[in-house]
Amino acid sequence: MSNTHGLQVKKPISVWNQPLKANFKDLFKSLTKAAISSATFNWVEAGKNAADALTAVGLEKDAGQIAWLLIYRSIEKALHSLVEENLDLIRSSSTGYWNVQGQPEITDEAIEIAGNKLDLSVEQSELAIDESFFKKPGELPVLQQIKLPFAQWLTSVGLTEAQAKSISDRLPTYFVYALNDEWRVRRDDYKLLTEALDTPFTKATEREQAWARYSAALQKQIEEPMFYEAFSLRQVYVPPRAFYERKAESLQGKATTEDVAHGAARERVVIDLEKELEVWLSKPDPQDAIRVISGGPGSGKSSFAKMFAAHQSERTARRVLFVPLHRFDSTNDLVDAVKEFVNYDGFLPHNPLDPKEGESCLLIIFDGLDELSMQGKVAAEVAQRFVQEVQRKVESLNAHEPRLKVIISGRELAVQANADGFRKPQQILQVLPYYLSTDDTFKPFSNTKDKYVDEHNLLKQDQRQLWWAAYGKASGRGYNEMPEVLSREALVEITSQPLLNYLVALSFARGTLDFATESSLNVIYDDLLKAVYQRVWGEHQHPAI
Repeated sequence: MSNTHGLQVKKPISVWNQPLKANFKDLFKSLTKAAISSATFNWVEAGKNAADALTAVGLEKDAGQIAWLLIYRSIEKALHSLVEENLDLIRSSSTGYWNVQGQPEITDEAIEIAGNKLDLSVEQSELAIDESFFKKPGELPVLQQIKLPFAQWLTSVGLTEAQAKSISDRLPTYFVYALNDEWRVRRDDYKLLTEALDTPFTKATEREQAWARYSAALQKQIEEPMFYEAFSLRQVYVPPRAFYERKAESLQGKATTEDVAHGAARERVVIDLEKELEVWLSKPDPQDAIRVISGGPGSGKSSFAKMFAAHQSERTARRVLFVPLHRFDSTNDLVDAVKEFVNYDGFLPHNPLDPKEGESCLLIIFDGLDELSMQGKVAAEVAQRFVQEVQRKVESLNAHEPRLKVIISGRELAVQANADGFRKPQQILQVLPYYLSTDDTFKPFSNTKDKYVDEHNLLKQDQRQLWWAAYGKASGRGYNEMPEVLSREALVEITSQPLLNYLVALSFARGTLDFATESSLNVIYDDLLKAVYQRVWGEHQHPAI
């Protein structure tokens, strides 16, 4: 089995013929029963089904079949996770075959018929793995093969083709997460692989394995369903633009008191937010180690923080820690608080911020500064002390070498309250909306294109069009661009903000409001709320309602 080119991985055909055979048809049958069952289903136990029987029939002597066991279990875990996250969509579907037949519970015969319709040619395939598999497990060919029957299964239980594709396309990311978790939990089952193939899993230290698992979790985070939809953040994400303020070049050294009073001494410089931060990260300057991302509610700053964390952990050697501040003890010493945070999450066995044993190249992203200052004066003081603590620790840890960089995101008011601590050039980066108008008639704060220095013509792109095209593809609604009726200047205030723009999409799909004639934002906001209620509670019958 083992040779210089890699490890030939074969499914244990003889075991497939045993009474407890672990094939994909049986897996999908069990998924069907679980997905439509009115009873609570134990998804953890479901991951321990017939595959566990494989270890009882002598497979510990065959490295190739042990490798297949690892792959199968990980695929099974990933499929269960994806189905469990989309149970509301599945169970509320009116087009699933059990509902079409008028059956409150699907029969074994119907499950068998449905299973026969799946393309399970994957069961006849073989594959080879080598070290590249452990470096890029998401590119394993069998994952592309299993996506087809999985999508077919999703449509058979009532989802649309677009929903099925959005969910099945996330399988590789979920598989990588499941693979890391499976190796961690049941590593003794795969001892033979350490002898047959010198994998990064077997070579890596416990710390390196932990960071690999954490990186997989960051990738999975951006693939999780958003707003009770079948699609994920990654599938509709539009990279934001931002701006920073600087002294107006035309007024360098010439600004008068009157200029300053009218804000004329400052100008707003437009940047690509991700590229700006990547350039900053590449500069080993210990004196310039903090950046702040500011934006209003629903401006996309938290989505950016998640996407940036996932991208950096995957693309660079820098360790990345993503910290939602609502889950963080901001009143504690920063080093101790980070230790407590990682211990609770369970991914990392060590404190990455420890002065002696911590990482030598670390980026921490603290998301949600406003979470610390939403409860009045006392909480606002907590946020201020947290910022000061971060600044002190960054200065201390970077005293001898540039070990740590920090990004803090928060709403505008929370950032402004702490602005005195962020005075370095380009330190505060303000997220821009999808679209800036050239007409200030409907913009109460005159936030129009002519207020910015846009050296790279970034504002030329109406990002609403990008979002609607991505949304049309992910949702199956077929939009190639933003519907023309929504492009009116009167609607720019809501369509240019990421979250509100999504709510407009929900309202537009409801079809109860005439966006071509309605100009009252109060009426529109009222319908947005109704659209949210219908989408989240009306269709899914939340038990609290």
